[in-house]
Amino acid sequence: MSERLNETASEPVAPADRRIAALRQAAQDKHQQAVQRAEAGIRKLIKEGEEINFRAVARAAGVSLDFLYAHTDLRKRIDTLRSQQRTENQSPPQAPSADDGTVIHTLTEALRRERATHRERVQGLEQRLAAAHGEILRLQRVIQSHGPRP
Repeated sequence: MSERLNETASEPVAPADRRIAALRQAAQDKHQQAVQRAEAGIRKLIKEGEEINFRAVARAAGVSLDFLYAHTDLRKRIDTLRSQQRTENQSPPQAPSADDGTVIHTLTEALRRERATHRERVQGLEQRLAAAHGEILRLQRVIQSHGPRP
């Protein structure tokens, strides 16, 4: 008889069911290890003062970009840390000195405002792109999980 009794239940468990359960557990363990590596990679980048972005985290953690984009918590954390770094790196506007020319001062201020506006737009677009990329990956996985139907 190729069926064994389950240790917690009195019903027989087919070998195929045991293999499926083992494969599911292995996949879950692999996913959890990847999450832990990603978190360790983020901590490493913070500790070393490196720029935090999806590529840097993927490289430091040995995980794929797809994994980071698809994992909502990691994606939000990376986005938050990345935006914090950008605000820290922005220098506060300097007060003009008395000997600065009015035209130079006006143009410099206009350029600073324009750059700040562009940075905000780019950051917003990057966040929207990351969210769209994650949604595309999620939908691809849904399509793959349903598989081709005869």
